[in-house]
Amino acid sequence: MLPLPNKNCNMKLIADSGATGTDWALIDHNHNAPLVYRTKGLNVNYLTEEEIHESIVHDVLPPLLSLHAENIQEIHFFGAGCSNPVKQKMMSRLLSTISQNARIFPDHDMLGAAISLCGDDTGLVSILGTGSNTCFYDGKSVKKNILSLGYIFGDEGSGTYMGKHLLEKYLKGDFPADLEKIFYNKYPKQKYELVSEMYAAPKLGAYFSSYSYFISENRTHDYIQYLVKDCFRDFFREQVLQFKDECKKYSLGAVGSIAFLFENELRTVAAEFGVNIGNILRNPIEGLIKYYQQHE
Repeated sequence: MLPLPNKNCNMKLIADSGATGTDWALIDHNHNAPLVYRTKGLNVNYLTEEEIHESIVHDVLPPLLSLHAENIQEIHFFGAGCSNPVKQKMMSRLLSTISQNARIFPDHDMLGAAISLCGDDTGLVSILGTGSNTCFYDGKSVKKNILSLGYIFGDEGSGTYMGKHLLEKYLKGDFPADLEKIFYNKYPKQKYELVSEMYAAPKLGAYFSSYSYFISENRTHDYIQYLVKDCFRDFFREQVLQFKDECKKYSLGAVGSIAFLFENELRTVAAEFGVNIGNILRNPIEGLIKYYQQHE
């Protein structure tokens, strides 16, 4: 927790936002321990402007009030969907609610992941969490980026992608008997009920992603191992191998819960494709704190 700053204290608010959650870190130039906390995800593609504003007012701002939020001079927000200039302008306007005095820098979560993993160095970077994306980073900016098509046409290797494929396999009767029993004990519904539930889900991507917890809980099962690795193979084919020259020259760093939880499987599949895996972080906010403390 940061001590109460004086009026001249220079503070930065850093945020990394995905579909599931947003990690916030308030740092100061005195290198005190940062204030770090988590709110719901602020994905500009899935939430309305009103919903984001409500979250900022009720979830983001309260922890900062006692720390003189008006002293925040910079806000760096890295969010899913924020590659669009229109969405960036919207987030700048909404984030000004936190501090009218701050310079606000909204950008894509891909850049946040790249800074977190590489700092000022060059490399390939992937997000493997609820969703997935991959880019080439030159140490300053994202130079090449695979267009993120979301859970309908993309997100290969992500929690949403794995959850969708797990549910598909179960509903089509492709599970081995022992795993089917475990699944039914976890979700005691008839298959037709699950189909109805799926199509009635208000946020289908989040619905698919929820089944990634079952995958994690049963990760040692041979069938789950097969499914996870097969989803990672799709990820390498559709995203990583698109960088034909870069993936031969640079290591691939990854951030996100799926990359972290299934690191061994990720490294195994990467070796199949001749790709070297570098650093893996669960949360980009760890590397972002370090970077912005070093770059005053």
